[in-house]
Amino acid sequence: MNTLNDTVIWIGTGVILISFIISLVFSKSNKAYMNGFFFCILIALLVSINSICFKFFSLYNSETCFFIQSTLLLLDLFFWTLFFLKLLKDSRNHRIIQILFILTLSLSVYIFYYNSTDKSNIHVLALLNICKTIFCILFYHNLFKKISDQNILLEPSFWIVNGLIFYSCLSIPFYALTSYIQVQFSPLITNNIFSISNMLIIIMYLFFIKAYLCKTHLRKA
Repeated sequence: MNTLNDTVIWIGTGVILISFIISLVFSKSNKAYMNGFFFCILIALLVSINSICFKFFSLYNSETCFFIQSTLLLLDLFFWTLFFLKLLKDSRNHRIIQILFILTLSLSVYIFYYNSTDKSNIHVLALLNICKTIFCILFYHNLFKKISDQNILLEPSFWIVNGLIFYSCLSIPFYALTSYIQVQFSPLITNNIFSISNMLIIIMYLFFIKAYLCKTHLRKA
């Protein structure tokens, strides 16, 4: 058992839970892209709880665990797509987002059902994060193209997208090369890599908490 990885899982679940509670407290917003955002956090919380139920309590077998996780990951992609469709208004970005969603969803479903479940799950994580990274790049392109005197540090979307790209972009090499690392190196190294990726997730949700704190500043203003 990898103590570091287990500790990070529990800490990560706690941070996601705090983020979810905060998202419920500040669920009402005049910004369309924030309405329903707590569903993305809820899905992450369910993914984490699913991992804990399998890893620490052995409530079900690995196939059931990966099936639940795979379904939640696809739902996560769906809600992130809705988030960016609300965030980016122009039709060109909408077309790109829709095409990326369809392609990524199709490939993910194919890999889930036609490959070994425990291995394909890791590959799909890399694929999903590539899609989310492109979504973030579209946001930054739109942001810098229409930059104004507005303080973007008080915009929740800025912190949300920063957190997402921090995790999705940096974790792609970990997920994409996991199978190779398992073959070439010891399992301990693989577990340590998962610890790093889980730390990235924790940092991402700290960004999300910061985004909701921006809403408190906007209300005071």
